[in-house]
Amino acid sequence: MELVYGICLKYLGDEGLAEDAVIAIFESLLVKVPEHDIQNFKNWLYTFARNHCLMQLRREKSNKAVSVAPEFMQSEDSWHLLDEYSENGHLRHLEDCLRDLSPQQKSCIKLFYYEGKSYKEIAEMKLHEVGKIRSYIQNGRRNLRICLEQKQAKAKDLE
Repeated sequence: MELVYGICLKYLGDEGLAEDAVIAIFESLLVKVPEHDIQNFKNWLYTFARNHCLMQLRREKSNKAVSVAPEFMQSEDSWHLLDEYSENGHLRHLEDCLRDLSPQQKSCIKLFYYEGKSYKEIAEMKLHEVGKIRSYIQNGRRNLRICLEQKQAKAKDLE
């Protein structure tokens, strides 16, 4: 029992999970031992316990919910380029402001918003780190917002 607990603790890294795994392993031994021709029980038990723990880790990894920081997501209530400006008929202003962005910001903004690419996909295409791509998009968005607000203010002044 100590051998199995030690193996489980080594692979799972948590005492509670290791204890639960030991119980599950010994329960499954009742079924598995008669099915196998075991020459060296200690070696077989070690391998069986190790495989059980690895499978448990694999299951947890595939079922684990991924925590995504808010700055990596775009919420519904946040400013979205295409929706806001195409609905208000200011698409020409948006295109003008896009031309004023740096080439990196412009291409990342177009890939992200027009083509629906993810940060990771853009990073792979541009051979940059994801953080750099996120920075280009966030800075480009900020610059677009400022430019569009200035154009709208000028348009209101002309009215």
